[in-house]
Amino acid sequence: MTSERPQAPCDPPLATPRRTFCATLGALMATTALRGATQAPGAQERPPDPHPLKLTEVTRADLPPGKVLDYRRLGAFYLMADERGIFALSAICQHLGCIVLSEGASGFGCPCHDSAYDFQGEVTQGPAKRHLNHLAVRETDPKGLLLVDTSGIVPPETRL
Repeated sequence: MTSERPQAPCDPPLATPRRTFCATLGALMATTALRGATQAPGAQERPPDPHPLKLTEVTRADLPPGKVLDYRRLGAFYLMADERGIFALSAICQHLGCIVLSEGASGFGCPCHDSAYDFQGEVTQGPAKRHLNHLAVRETDPKGLLLVDTSGIVPPETRL
């Protein structure tokens, strides 16, 4: 009597061969690394605001010289006044696009890489090389509420 073993049914392989899996994984990692290397970090990565006009709840009379109002939640800017008038500064650091924090009359500081700016938005400590952007401010009629346009920059000497 011969004992023959029953043959197991021949199933097609369910798993991908190891070599194919490793090659696919390596290609995916290389693609991801190359994509990240070609993207320059910074404020330019932020998409444009679809609603750049930001209406504040303050008037010219509410802003005496030296006062700083925080509008980071409304549109990433600070509204302030000096002896020459009212102006708005972008709250976006010029180094890598972090949001700067107000430090009162002494200026602004970036929590990411310790860049510092004075009350006028000028760099006082790097690594940032450019000053904070100044934004256009105008009064609305008839209430006189202040409107800030975050879509573009104006010269630093611009005041309302």
